[in-house]
Amino acid sequence: MWKRIKKLFGSFNLTWPKTVIFAVIMGIYTALVAMLVPDGNSFHDIAVTFEWWVLPAIFIIVNCKKPLEAAVKTFVFFLISQPLIYLIQVPFSYMGWGLFGYYPHWFAITLATFPGAFLGWFIKKDKWYSAVILSVMTILLTITGIGYIYQFFETPPNHLISIIYCFGIIPVFILAIFKKKSTRLICTAITLIITVTFAIISYPGTPYETYRNTLIESNNITLVGKPYISSWSSTGGKGNVYIIENDGNYTFKITGTGTKKYYFDLSDDENVYHFEYYFDKNQNTVIVNRI
Repeated sequence: MWKRIKKLFGSFNLTWPKTVIFAVIMGIYTALVAMLVPDGNSFHDIAVTFEWWVLPAIFIIVNCKKPLEAAVKTFVFFLISQPLIYLIQVPFSYMGWGLFGYYPHWFAITLATFPGAFLGWFIKKDKWYSAVILSVMTILLTITGIGYIYQFFETPPNHLISIIYCFGIIPVFILAIFKKKSTRLICTAITLIITVTFAIISYPGTPYETYRNTLIESNNITLVGKPYISSWSSTGGKGNVYIIENDGNYTFKITGTGTKKYYFDLSDDENVYHFEYYFDKNQNTVIVNRI
């Protein structure tokens, strides 16, 4: 089993047709996941965040013979797969072609794959600098995994599989790609030091949650159809907003950490309403304002 895994990281015959087919398969799979799997589920994460794309990117990079080949193949892989994800969803989404409004973010990532993959190819050299280069990816995975851990404790079992993947794929990379003990140790040490430092600095604070039954009524909102949370963001804390329906009545579960500010949009069939919320230490309560 382990020999087969190691073969995938350096001994796989990755031709151009295989690269294109791989890109198409990943695009179709991710589009189906985006449409059929609810948000918060680990399988849905590949449609939203980058960490699940690290594995196919490294797979392509280490199975190329030259750094330029790695750069071009990785770039083409993302250039095909990412827009295909949105294209497949267009006929089935209420946003239609508006879905491509999310693509500029992924196009920027696609552009970055060219120099990133060119440099990343040198992890095949099994030198000290190879360990440093791979540690960039392993650190990104651990930082993302830490974020998922915070979310997991707020709304278990959301993101559990993503947590296992983020931390579990790292030793696979290190052991399958590198042969020298020194290279493995350098990459492991860099990853551990940066990860522990980040975990200490980024600890979000004491989590809180509250339920609001009058969020709509108190803000003079007349709903047209079912409400849903169309966007959510924060100034650095972890949290979320959920709508709970009971016989046509809507309760809002609001979660957060520390005293960070959070923002979300409440949408119905016709309108979008903007809100902010935060924890007020003086009043010992969660403040929700329409903005």
